[in-house]
Amino acid sequence: MKILFSPQIREADQYTIRQEPVASIELMERAATAFVQWFEWRFQDTSQEVAIACGTGNNGGDGLAIARLLYHRFYPVSVFLMQIGETLSPDCQVNLEQLPPGRRSR
Repeated sequence: MKILFSPQIREADQYTIRQEPVASIELMERAATAFVQWFEWRFQDTSQEVAIACGTGNNGGDGLAIARLLYHRFYPVSVFLMQIGETLSPDCQVNLEQLPPGRRSR
């Protein structure tokens, strides 16, 4: 397994966005879907609450997308958005707007 640092991940994302081509928000949705598929396989008990802490960047957008997908698969989900004087990245904002009402705490 190779572990990447933030600059390497951003570079890989940009490469994929240019080569496929795919929008950044769609790439985020793909990553969230892949994670949720793994999560469902590993944690099949949908009665256990899932808490997700998110920042304001694109990693936070990934977390918000994951929360939405888990919610639609009947997992009880709580989201904690750690917004410390920062504006949300555009993709994070899109995923925040798609989050079902009542799922977010600040």
